[in-house]
Amino acid sequence: MEPVEYLRSCTRGVLVQLAGFGDLILALPAIDSLRAFFPGIRWTVVTRSPNRAILRNRVEDVRTLPWPPDVLHFPILVKEVLRLRWDRFDCALHLYDIPSLRGAIAMKAFFMSMRPGLSIGRISSWGSSLFDIAWDEARSVSPHEVDLNLGMLGSLGVPSLVNVPSVSPDADLVQQMSLLLKKQFPSIRQVVAIFPGGTQAVNRWPVTHYGALASMLSQRGLGVCVLGGQAEEAAARKIVEMAGKNALSLAGRLSLQELMALLSVVSSYVGNASGPTHLAAALGTPCIGLFRSGDVHRFRPRGPGPIRVLHSRVECIPCKGINKGRHVCLETLAIEVVVNALMDMTSASPQPQS
Repeated sequence: MEPVEYLRSCTRGVLVQLAGFGDLILALPAIDSLRAFFPGIRWTVVTRSPNRAILRNRVEDVRTLPWPPDVLHFPILVKEVLRLRWDRFDCALHLYDIPSLRGAIAMKAFFMSMRPGLSIGRISSWGSSLFDIAWDEARSVSPHEVDLNLGMLGSLGVPSLVNVPSVSPDADLVQQMSLLLKKQFPSIRQVVAIFPGGTQAVNRWPVTHYGALASMLSQRGLGVCVLGGQAEEAAARKIVEMAGKNALSLAGRLSLQELMALLSVVSSYVGNASGPTHLAAALGTPCIGLFRSGDVHRFRPRGPGPIRVLHSRVECIPCKGINKGRHVCLETLAIEVVVNALMDMTSASPQPQS
């Protein structure tokens, strides 16, 4: 039986995406395509707990796991895996690459514990086949994460019915965030959101550059809202201090749902390679992403609005990861380049607060 015919006969399916919420956003076109093409399947998505807000009103069931697994979370992990096993899924699809041997071992154990009728995923970077049907990423026409997932579905006979990630914020929270910005910036029509963080230090544009950017925007009469979690609080304070005026830090103060709402009402966004950058793009907010050259082709933000990705043109492109943790493509990205790109975007797509 062809895979697509088997899938048509399924009634319960599970989609596994245990990476960060930015990676989950890039998996949304595949999730939406599967839901549209197989309306008879009740889909469950397994993801990390913080990612739940991204899937609000999108799938029938969301389960969360502590991932990557560790000893402290082992009892919770076993309990949740047993629940998934009792659901007796007809099919399971893994929607991400598995970049490490440890991750491959953990994912193999996870799928073996669930025991779905059919497992589908990509061939791992280690060349091992973890699934009943394993699709080789080298066959993809594009290295982008969205296209890799859609290419895997295409190999099964599933068309790409959705090609661009999109998310919708909660309407009540949108109103709250809009009122917050109006209160903070009563005479300013355009507010730029800035996210200076990122999982890896090498993915971050220098904080002093963000501070200089905030100062230039403030001098041009724009408001600046600095975002982040608790890890970005110190950086956010420094950026607000360097801005001098018309700047606000919300670092460590917003839930993911509130972040979604706020990003939907700002005029534009600037940030590093990170979940918030993918979120801003998926919301349709004019978005500028500051990326290492080696990440652009696979993780470039996609969304329904205007998007630009910036990095310096340096001799080490394409990145081979041999520069011992320093990435001059970000360190040498000029502040003026980012300012000019942002001003071009805000003038072309004005979005005053409403």
